[in-house]
Amino acid sequence: MTFVWIAIAVLGLLLAVCLLALVDQYRTLELIRARLKLEDNPEPIQLPVDRLIAPSAIGLPAELDSEPYLVLLFLSTSCTTCRSIADGLRKQNSSNLWVVLQQAHSEAEGAQWLANMGIAQDRSTVDVSGDVAVALEIDVIPSVAIYRNGEPLLAQTIPSFRQLTPLLSPHTMPRSVMKEGTVRT
Repeated sequence: MTFVWIAIAVLGLLLAVCLLALVDQYRTLELIRARLKLEDNPEPIQLPVDRLIAPSAIGLPAELDSEPYLVLLFLSTSCTTCRSIADGLRKQNSSNLWVVLQQAHSEAEGAQWLANMGIAQDRSTVDVSGDVAVALEIDVIPSVAIYRNGEPLLAQTIPSFRQLTPLLSPHTMPRSVMKEGTVRT
């Protein structure tokens, strides 16, 4: 009988050592990710304040100026993160989302990429020249710009679909994002 108790004690000790090793590995991984800046944190983008940047003023359809809540999502044809974000959009039904596709060599290539990703062409723009992103001074893709009634609220990078999801609706948009994001005044 003592043999059974000794075996249980040894197994319990072994389990405790394994659990502590896992905790240590997790902390080490967090430190490595932070050191290499691989964390999934969006960065604010400074919006220009010296000119009008309503959707129609930067090359997008005029009807977007009257959207009560508009999410402009900047994606690229050559970006792996953009593909994963576009793939996540397949499961979303967001009527206030407009995709601006960058780095397509032609309208046809951009339209094909959008079709392959399941993004509606009537809710997207293929920006071959990059004028829309330049007008907003966005130089990091994927990024997002949020508008309310034609007025820009904030712009930020989007490192993952997880970071985009709460921004897709004004009801789920975290208040902390409004404080951290760049608000145009």
